[in-house]
Amino acid sequence: MNLFSSAVTSFVIIINLSAFPQYFETLEESANNYFISISKADQNSDAEFNNLNNILFTQIAEETLIKTYQTSLKDLDSLRNHLKEYESALRNISSDSAFVLFNQWYLHFSNTFYNYAEEKFFSSDKVKLLLFSASVSCACTLEMCRKQTADLINFAKQNGYDFWIVDSYENNQLQIEYETLFAPSVIVFDGNNKVLHKIEYDENMITKLSKYFQENNKNNLRG
Repeated sequence: MNLFSSAVTSFVIIINLSAFPQYFETLEESANNYFISISKADQNSDAEFNNLNNILFTQIAEETLIKTYQTSLKDLDSLRNHLKEYESALRNISSDSAFVLFNQWYLHFSNTFYNYAEEKFFSSDKVKLLLFSASVSCACTLEMCRKQTADLINFAKQNGYDFWIVDSYENNQLQIEYETLFAPSVIVFDGNNKVLHKIEYDENMITKLSKYFQENNKNNLRG
C-alpha cells in the first residue's frame, strides 16, 4: 500500500468513526425533513427520501447501537426493512397514502430509538415540545396525529425548539406520568423540564401553541 492509499484509508476510517455519534441526530433530521416534504406533496420529496435512505443504511457497529443508542442491530434491521417496504409501495400509491405509510415508519423509528431520544430530550436546557402521537387508534385520531406530527415538526424547526415525537401506543409511560391521556397532545417544557403548557386532542393545536408562545414572549418583554 502506498502512502497516498494509506492516507485515504485512514481518512475514510476517521470519517466513519466520527459519524457514529451523530447517527441518530442525522437520521432524525433527515426523517423530519422528509416528513414535512411529503406532507406538503413537495417536488423535492424524492431527494429527501434518497437522503434518508442513504443515512439509514450507513454501516454502524452493533456495539455503538447498544452502548450509545440503546437499541440493537435486530431492531435497526427491522426499521430498515420497513423503509424498503415503504419504498416498494411508493410506486403504486398516491401522495396521501404515502403520507399515511410514512407516518407508520416514523413512529417505528421513534420506538426504535426511544430510550436514547428520551435521554437526549430531557437533557436539553432549551424550551422543548413533546408530542404524543399514536400508531394504533381510530381512523379520525390517526389522521389528526399524522397531520399534527408534520405540523409540529415544521413549527418546531421554524422556531428553533427542540422536540420529540412519541408513539403513545407503544410507550405510554410519559403520558401516565404527565397525566396526558389523549393523543395527539403536546406538552411544552422549559429548560429545567418543568411543564409550562399542555394542549390535548385539539384540531387547532398548532394555532394554540403559536398563540401561547406569542403571549408568553409578550409577558417576558413586559417583565
